[in-house]
Amino acid sequence: MPIEIKNEKWNDLFRKQSSKTTQEEENKALVDSYYFIFDCNQNVISFMNMAFQTITGYDATTFTVEDLIDIIHPDDKDYFFSCEEKDLNFKNKLRFNEHFNYLYSYTYKIRTAQDIYITIKQTCQALEVNNKGDLTKTLVIHQRINDYEERPFNDRRIYDKSRNIFLDTENCYKLTKRELEILKLVQEGLNSTEIADKICTSKYTVDTHRKNILNKTNSNNFIDLIRKLSQA
Repeated sequence: MPIEIKNEKWNDLFRKQSSKTTQEEENKALVDSYYFIFDCNQNVISFMNMAFQTITGYDATTFTVEDLIDIIHPDDKDYFFSCEEKDLNFKNKLRFNEHFNYLYSYTYKIRTAQDIYITIKQTCQALEVNNKGDLTKTLVIHQRINDYEERPFNDRRIYDKSRNIFLDTENCYKLTKRELEILKLVQEGLNSTEIADKICTSKYTVDTHRKNILNKTNSNNFIDLIRKLSQA
């Protein structure tokens, strides 16, 4: 039953929304994604939008986290839990406001109500953090993507919105701890002299590390490297 809107101006604005469609029109729309809110404390899906039912065929009002785990392709379940564990370890080290800086994504297959497997890209971001700095609610987006025969090597990714880059969480380039530290400072815009002052070493040493980083990553320069790290 529609809620009565008493304020005339707000009622007029509300009715002018382009998103005001009937359920029948919504079901006919071409949707390739849905989202839900996961309550981390209660381990429940507190909200699921109706596009979920359109894509998967399952009842959005009764679907649970356990149901999601059950419909993951058997070959992808270990990967699912591995990604979740790695992301959790990363999140547990974050302070309050840092939670909102990151997007976490990876892909896996799920079984629809029609008993057909589809591939989805799952992207998560912090929605609510409690006073202790613990993540309490997460916005989860599932986007249907083209199926693939082999999962990309960099499938699991963490995007840092504050720096506009993807983190090399798996250390794909096998950089040392010092090289990773210098790379991070370069991404923050520091030059070799500033980096040397910050980490208490010589500019010569920093330049040597920078040269090694470029060699390991097969990059012509740091602009080229940062571009690689920023690619979706």
